[in-house]
Amino acid sequence: MSPSSSSSSKAALAAAFRSLAQGRRSARRFDPNAPPIPTSTLRDILTSTRTAPSGFNLQPAHAILVRDATIKHRLANEAMLGAGNVYRTRDCGVMAVFLADMEITKRIDRIYQLEKDGGCRDRNYMAMLPVAAAFLTGEGHAATLLKQMATDALSPVQPMPSIEPVEAWSYKNAALSAMMYTMAAQSYGLGTCMMEGYDVRRAREILRVPDRYGMPLMVATGYQYEDEEWKENEMERTPRLDMDELFFGDTFGEALDDVLLGEEENGDETEKE
Repeated sequence: MSPSSSSSSKAALAAAFRSLAQGRRSARRFDPNAPPIPTSTLRDILTSTRTAPSGFNLQPAHAILVRDATIKHRLANEAMLGAGNVYRTRDCGVMAVFLADMEITKRIDRIYQLEKDGGCRDRNYMAMLPVAAAFLTGEGHAATLLKQMATDALSPVQPMPSIEPVEAWSYKNAALSAMMYTMAAQSYGLGTCMMEGYDVRRAREILRVPDRYGMPLMVATGYQYEDEEWKENEMERTPRLDMDELFFGDTFGEALDDVLLGEEENGDETEKE
């Protein structure tokens, strides 16, 4: 491949991703009369979701795809908070309920065997994987506190890992999977809405989720309801903080140069042309 064709290919990929990322909006309403999302589409979305990165490749995220109308109505009527979440849950084609494993150590042996069979890790990594993964993702408040005290004491002497509660670690990784799912759904023209407004206890009971798993978020997925109001508001985006409020250069609070801060405006102008 020539340098020019390579550059052209990269530009096309960048444009395609920019279109996906900047074109996505949280769906306000789904069409209850829309046809079901094709199975092949859902499978491809899940195949992409499966590629999401995770710490130590432990893959702590799971997802339940709720398509049954009766179960969606139960979630809507018994677990969702707020009218918007209620009708989005009821009308969406699929409700993807993302789960996060709170007992990470129980999956280390399975991942270790996968890594061993895959043969893409070096010997040193494989030797430290079980110990490091168990230490950094240990469960229990007391164990986490002791590890935090130990690493805080040693940090002035040598670099040490940051110890966080297993819920924070697992939720963070589940969020990466949910974002991958959302972008994959967007690539098929499906509307999505990430939601946190629900009673986890009730949702857990309805979906028969074991206590081992947390439920950080759900993603309502389907075909958006397109009426005249939707068409008028299609290109509206909820406001975002300015670039210089979000992004810094080299150290916290240090301003980025003008070229970087101006990229968003230049990108928008290019899109409009």
